[in-house]
Parts: sequence; structure tokens; C-alpha cells
Amino acid sequence: MQDEPAGLARRDFLRLTAAGVAAAGLDSLMPVRAAADAQAGPAPAPRSAPEHPLVLQSDLLEVTFDADTGLPFQYRHKPTGATLRGEDGGQPVTVTMCIYRSFDFFQVRAKAVPLPASGKSAAGEVTFQFHVTGGPEEYASFLMHYRLSGASLFITMENVGEEPGAQLIDVAMPRLAVVREEDASPWLVYGDTGGKFVMLTDAVPGTLPPNRFWGTVHSTMPITMLGTSHLLCVQETTACMDTTHVEIAGGNGSRVAAIGSGRVHRVNGGQCYDTNQGKGAPLNCGRRGTPNLLVEDTPAARLDFLPVNGNPHDAWIAAGKMVRERMPAMPKQLYHDHWMYGILCDSPGQQKPASTFVQCEKLVSDVADLTDRAAQIVHLWGWQFHGSATGYPAVNSVNERIGGYDGIMRLMKRGHDLNALITLSDNYDDAYKSSPAWDLKMIAWLPDGQLWKSRAWTGEPSYIQGLAKYMDDGPGVDRIHYTCRRYKLPETTYIDTLSYFSIRNDWDRNRPASGIANLRKGRYRIIEEFAKHGVDVTSEAVRYPMIGHISAFWTAQTSDAAPLGGYNIPLLQLVYGKSAVWGLEGGGRNNGFAARARGLFWGANLHAIVNSETDRAEIADMYYLSMVPWLHLHQRAVESFARDGARTTTGYEGGARVEIDWSGQKYRVFLDGKQVADQDAVYCPLDADRICFYSTRAGELSAAWPQGWSAKEAAAAALSMGRRTAANFQVNSDRVSVNVAARQPVIVYRKRGKARL
Repeated sequence: MQDEPAGLARRDFLRLTAAGVAAAGLDSLMPVRAAADAQAGPAPAPRSAPEHPLVLQSDLLEVTFDADTGLPFQYRHKPTGATLRGEDGGQPVTVTMCIYRSFDFFQVRAKAVPLPASGKSAAGEVTFQFHVTGGPEEYASFLMHYRLSGASLFITMENVGEEPGAQLIDVAMPRLAVVREEDASPWLVYGDTGGKFVMLTDAVPGTLPPNRFWGTVHSTMPITMLGTSHLLCVQETTACMDTTHVEIAGGNGSRVAAIGSGRVHRVNGGQCYDTNQGKGAPLNCGRRGTPNLLVEDTPAARLDFLPVNGNPHDAWIAAGKMVRERMPAMPKQLYHDHWMYGILCDSPGQQKPASTFVQCEKLVSDVADLTDRAAQIVHLWGWQFHGSATGYPAVNSVNERIGGYDGIMRLMKRGHDLNALITLSDNYDDAYKSSPAWDLKMIAWLPDGQLWKSRAWTGEPSYIQGLAKYMDDGPGVDRIHYTCRRYKLPETTYIDTLSYFSIRNDWDRNRPASGIANLRKGRYRIIEEFAKHGVDVTSEAVRYPMIGHISAFWTAQTSDAAPLGGYNIPLLQLVYGKSAVWGLEGGGRNNGFAARARGLFWGANLHAIVNSETDRAEIADMYYLSMVPWLHLHQRAVESFARDGARTTTGYEGGARVEIDWSGQKYRVFLDGKQVADQDAVYCPLDADRICFYSTRAGELSAAWPQGWSAKEAAAAALSMGRRTAANFQVNSDRVSVNVAARQPVIVYRKRGKARL
């Protein structure tokens, strides 16, 4: 560790009070508790043009910098002449520093000096040398590099230098793009909770509240936008531990919206962190000697500019499509047509198991019967030791009271006959002292210098493993090879928590690892080692660092809360639609309008956890009312969106759309201009050779009769557990009608032989 040199003075650096920090746009860099209370201050008045402008040019964009602050002042789209404001309030770049020996943290304004341009691409690039000083002392320096390509501006922080005893924590750039109420129809979008659109004239002043675990690191989708009726800016914070800033300041008639991001060089060891000890638990705080973890990544963001044509309420769609195009493709295509769900087998302390392996087989078989042998992916929860969350990190013992090793292997083999991939739910973060594989050296450390003791999920406290060391020189790789071979895993498995805490620091003083080190050396390594056995890893929550690495997530954490005003937009499914599939947090059973409508709006599959006693009619509801529409919609890009009071309409590629009346609790789903589902029923093609009919109430349903089908060659089957019976259908002109019993699916087949009657 670097120590504070003798004579390093504290009297000369610029201190900012908590109020001054908030006014300077630094709430994203404050400790979690302070940031939660931060309020946006009055809007800074627009300042005059820079005295020393510096201009970058491309064929599409002109960016004017203030050479004295090293920040963009204005963006001009050259083909249209439209402009957007950059940092127009006179706020400089501000740095968080630490004098490590005294463990003193403070904010100081950095001084910018443009460096001479050089090289072939110099015309489209500029680099500023920033000096972090206090009086005669210099604490640190760094380069901020801007590269302009077309209508995109790339920002990276490089070459950080720290004087002995001084450590640079982070650099605030909270106002990279700005709109004011006086501009033409100004608006704001942010994506981390699924997508929100805010017209500035209706906005609520404030800043987005910090995330519980990561402050203002937008872990799900670090995409923000703002614009006018002429030009928009999209910001993507591309470094996974950099912060994203969204703010509304000022009152009626003078509101200002700003987006920006913070460059993070070190994890602040002096902050207090929520380490998932449960509601009401005290935060864990660093103390003298806590390392300020080096992030080991290049802090970076990008800004993209697009002209706005037409209604500014729709501008985010064109921007979202642009971002979608550069998102990585889904690594594994398996999940497009599989229903993924979990079966709870056993938990410690329960009088009897929730599902033995024999009961699991019956459940999977019933699902196959009710869904016409639809493809399934089944995760077994509580298969090991004494049930859920027991035995980790060991995986060598199968729960005997639900069937033991022979039972689980018979079940997994039987799955192939039922068109089901039956696999394990595992966990690499948690470890228990009672485990035969317990290893103290693999446990992560908290900021306060204690072992990372976590929650007692099933009666025994868990401890968090440091995955960089666990996978680097610990037993992690051998565990993966053992698991794949011992249990003959099919082509997919589930690792709980792996994606949820994509960024998880380890303050081990002997082997510290930032969230980036644990991500790359630990979490990515787990995925890579399973892939060597042909096994694809799915995990818990949609997280930006895992896009392109994980194809299927159990949940996406959306929210209806709108702290800055505005309303929900389906940005999540637009941006990530080609990259992954996901369920919804809290949407595990799809029992009712709200859950189904939310799934449709956010593009979510239904990922339920069931057990042997789950009502099979409920399972049929899940599949037909939620899964079937999703099968048709989830790969289509959003093309349009309209909101009229409590009614929303989302349009998709290929003429599909979803209409939802949130107050009336009704929805309709359309494919190729034809209605195929509502809140109570589905009357929809399954594929080119099957049409399904299903309703929560008995009655007649009708659907479009496909061109080229012959009624004489077709047949219909009513599906029940263990049997199939012939069903009647009528074809009149271009419609086919079927009478259905409540919660009994009927399938009409193009060819009689496919009905298996």
C-alpha cells in the first residue's frame, strides 16, 4: 500500500461540503447513505460560449469543447444544423481523492490542459491532460481522451498517475449533454429500470435514487437519452463500474435535464455498502486500512447523436434500434422456443420434500401432456445435500430423501423422452462452514476487514466466495468439470446469483479484487469452463456486464416508479431483444392480469418455480396465456409505441402489436393484423402446422384459418394429463371455431396424423 509522504499538506486542497458536492453534481460519487438523500439543486444558468473553444469535426458532427474545462460545450449535427448543449453551466470536472495514510477522502476540481494533436487520426481526436492539485501539491493526473467517429463521441480515461500516498478514486462528468425547458420540446429517457420517458415540461426535479448495491452504477441497462424535436443524444456507459448520472434541476419554466457519467478508477474503500444482509441491516463501512480497490478497466462511455424527425415522443425508438444493432447476439439460441421453469425439490426444516425425483418426473410428464410436448428446460432446486442452499461449495452429495444420485440420473434421462432438458440449479457465490468443501482462503472480505458473512438463507449463515481466487488458483475449475461429468449435464444449467452480482468486490487485504477482477477472472471463467463441456450457463438477473455472455436470465428488474416523472416505455425489450431472454422479478406464477400484462409489456418469458402439488390448471394458464404470445413476440424488434392515458400500444416487426388497458385490466395481442390472444384466452398458431385454443372460461373460440390448410385433412385434439381425445372444430370461410372447456387446451392440426389420436 502507498503511504502518505511526509509533509503532504491537507490545508491547500479545495474541500466541498455535502451541499456543495450535490450542487456540483457529485451525488453519484458520495457514499450510499448520503446519495440517497441528495436532491437536485437549482438549475445553473447557461453560460456564454467558451473563451478558448476547441472544435472536433467529422462528416456528421461538430463538437465544441471548452479548452479550459476539458468538457464538451455544444454538439452540432452538420447535415441538419441542429444543436444540443453539452456542459453549459460552468461546472468543471471534479475528482474524488484519498490520502491513504490518513484515510481522508475529498473532492477537488481538476485543471485541464489540451495536448497537441498528433497522428493520422488527430483531426477527429483530442486529449486533455488533467492535473489534480491542491495549492502547490499535485495529487494525481490523468488523460481524458475524446474520439469522434461519424456521429459518435467516444470518451476514455487513461494514464492515471498518482503521487505517493495519494489515490485517485473517480472523476465526475455529470453534465455531458443537457436540454433546457426553453429548447424545442425537450425530453429525457433512462433505461436502468426497463425504460422511462419524461417530457421536461412535466418532469419532477431530482436525481435518480442510487441502486441498493451499486450506487449510481446502472447495472441493468446503462443507457440514457435526451433531446429536442431536432436532435438527440444517447449515452451508453460502456465501462461496467463507471457511474451514470441523470438529473432534473430547476422549477417550472426553467427546468434543465442533464445526463453524464463518472469515470471510476478505484472502488472507494471509505464508503458504506449494502452487502445483502437483509432489510434493516446496517451498512458495512470501510475503515483505515481498507483498500481502495483498483478497478482494472478503462473507464469509458460513448455518446451517439441522431436527428429527430417527427414526434419527439417517438425519438427513443430510433435511438434504441441503433443501440440494439451493436448489442451482442444471444450466445445460445436454445432458449427461443423452450419454456424454462424450476421445480422446488426440498428445503431444510421442511416436514416433507416439496417434490421427490419421482414426483418431478410426473410433473414434467404432465407439462408435456398439457403443452403438446413443448420443449422444456427444468431447473431442480434443492437437489443437493439437505435441500436448497445446503452443502455449497460442495456438489458431491444428492439429497437422499428425494431419491439420491440414482434417482436424479433416472429423472434427467427420462427428460429426454419428454422433450425436457432437466438440469441443476447451482450456486458459486455462497459457501457454508458445514460443507465438506469449506475453504476459508476462498472467502471474500468486507470493507470493515471481516469475512464476508452473508444471510442464513436456510438456517445456516452463508459466506461469500471471492470468485477471482476461487476460479484462478482455487477448486472452481475442478468443481465445474466434476459437476458436468458426474451429473452428465445436458446442454444448459443454472447458476444462481452469478449474474445478479455481476460486480462484487473482494476487500481481501492479501488478495484484493475489484468487481471487474471477479467478473473476468471468476464469473466469465465459470461460463467458459462449462462451455468446454457443451453446457451453457443461465443465471438470475439481467445485467449489462453479462449481455453477450449469458443468453437466458431468470428475471429483469423493472419498476413502475417514476421519481423524475414520465411513464414506462419498452426500452428493455427493444435494446436487449436480440441478446437475451428473461423473466420478471416477482412474476413467478402469472396468476392474473397484472403479471401477464407486465410480461407482455417488458418482453418477458414466464420463469416459474413450481412443485409436485402445483395445480396443473395453473401450469396450463402459465404456458398458454403467457408463454405462447411470448414465443411469437420476443424476437421482434419494437417498431412503435403509443400511450393514451392508461392505455398503451406496442407495435412490433411484422405487423404484430400488443394493446393494454391497464385500468380496465384488459389486453389484446395481434399477429399479422389478426387478434390471437386476450387477458382470458389464446387462439393462436403454435407453428406452421398447429393452432392452439385455450381459455380460463368455457366457450367458443375462433382463429384465422391458415391459407393452404384443408379442413378434410385436419384434426383436433383436447389435451389432458395422460390422454388425448378428439375434439370438434368448424371452418367457415377464413375462420376456424372450437368449443373449449375451461382450462383445457385444444390443438387443431393441419394433418390428421399429427394429432396422435
